[in-house]
Amino acid sequence: MQHPFFLVHWCSRIHIYYCVKKRIRIFAIVSILFFLLMLIFFPARYMSAVRDGLLLFVLSVLPAMLPFFFFSRLLTSLDVASSLADYTKKPLAKLFGAPDIGGYILIMSMLSGYPIGAKLVSDCCENGICSKEEAKRLLAFTSTSGPLFILGTVGMNMLGNYTAGMIILLTHYLGAILNGMIFRGKTAAVSAKNFVLPKYDNLLADAINGSIAAVLAVGGYIAIFNMIIVVCQDIKLIGFLSETFCKLGIPYKLCEGGVTGIIEITRGAYLISTSGDSLTRTVPLLAALISFGGLSVTVQSLSFLSGCGIKARYYLLTKASHCIVTYFLATLTAMVIL
Repeated sequence: MQHPFFLVHWCSRIHIYYCVKKRIRIFAIVSILFFLLMLIFFPARYMSAVRDGLLLFVLSVLPAMLPFFFFSRLLTSLDVASSLADYTKKPLAKLFGAPDIGGYILIMSMLSGYPIGAKLVSDCCENGICSKEEAKRLLAFTSTSGPLFILGTVGMNMLGNYTAGMIILLTHYLGAILNGMIFRGKTAAVSAKNFVLPKYDNLLADAINGSIAAVLAVGGYIAIFNMIIVVCQDIKLIGFLSETFCKLGIPYKLCEGGVTGIIEITRGAYLISTSGDSLTRTVPLLAALISFGGLSVTVQSLSFLSGCGIKARYYLLTKASHCIVTYFLATLTAMVIL
């Protein structure tokens, strides 16, 4: 018979859990009402912010992301993963304790970037190709940014330095691999099961319909988070947090870029790149922020992962770990090369 104190202990833990959950719910409701009121009282400013986000999506994100969503969905439906699994299953099982499908997801994520990895993990879990636990292990190393954004947008356009972009790219991917080893499962990986192929007359229609729905969801998140950043700037929240981190001896511009990047990575990366600080300081910070992905990417990824039952706190834990590992890798590399 267990001691009564044991029951008291667990009852107190349950009470604390529900109190925290209730407070989070209240905080979420208050925050939502606040953003609604800001939109009502200052419609021109914040509708403009949403419009800017939609323009960014239509002009830059949609042309790049829609083809990747479409063709990756076709490849997934045609069971291309089974062919790749033959070449990747041994190293994946040894390094990560992950199922064979991980090689395909990792390659597609590296090619196309956020949030393709999370979407493919979700597709595999929902189609019975991997279990929930296997999906969690996959997520630790297959949620990455793409070379087009890192080398083109950040390396060349923002920093004007291809070498710096390569350092960010390589440490970001190496960080993902090390992160997968950190979250490695104790159980042996199970071989991937084959997809049940759809009828070929519906293949293109299913791929385009699913891709459009997914990419429109991404556009919605970009537009909303663009408005959230403008609101946070107007109420001086970003300025307050930046000044707080400045007390640690970090330049204000880097702090401002870092805080903004936690919300939305593209704008944060731009602020860091224009801070005027040395590459040995900006490159590791950019690599870390890109590995985290920002809250905008987090919400996009979680919208796909909701069907797998993977909790937000687990996803955030894997991204925080990836962020820290990449920061130290990029710091060491930048000190040697730059």
